[in-house]
Amino acid sequence: MAAPEPSSAGDQGDTDADADSPEFERFVAAFGAVATLSALGGIALAILLDPTFSWATDALSDLGVRDGSAPAFNWGLIAGGAAGVCYAAGLGRAGRPLRALLLALAMVAMAGVGLFDLTEPLHGPAAIGFYGLVTLVFAVDGWVRRGAATGRVALAFAPVHVAVWATFVAGWWPVTGLALPELPGALMLAAWVWVVGPAPVVEAIRAAAGDTTDGH
Repeated sequence: MAAPEPSSAGDQGDTDADADSPEFERFVAAFGAVATLSALGGIALAILLDPTFSWATDALSDLGVRDGSAPAFNWGLIAGGAAGVCYAAGLGRAGRPLRALLLALAMVAMAGVGLFDLTEPLHGPAAIGFYGLVTLVFAVDGWVRRGAATGRVALAFAPVHVAVWATFVAGWWPVTGLALPELPGALMLAAWVWVVGPAPVVEAIRAAAGDTTDGH
């Protein structure tokens, strides 16, 4: 994972020695990869399976109630949420408890979007919870790691995400559906998991590739 970080009042904890091992880092990174690929892959597949889907007038959640696209969309989010909770648990074991808690709650909310489709009363709270919580993840993580370039990028994600929704609500977007404003948050979360977060998947892949090279 990333280099040790200074502790903060809201995110302290002793780092378990096992959590610093390359094997543990790769294990955690694998869950991050599965979480993002399952969720985004499920959304992409659902869009391909639904020829009626419109970026201008639909919400992404519309994919979860249409016969052709619902299984891919809903199960992609459920699987991604489950893997994301495991990724969050890895962050917690590595001494990042507040970020781990916020991310785990966000992943539960993401799974809830798939578990409770657009016709269910809990769908709206789950969706709002997901986008709100990932914004908090960006803000808290970015502030803790603001001394690093990746931390500053993560911190910038928070106001950008707020601006996305503020401008949509203000009517500045040339669409009426939620699908387009929903997309940036999902993509920023994927970027956080893969590149700019405290346990980036790309870094774990590079470390694994280096170990393989050294072994030959």
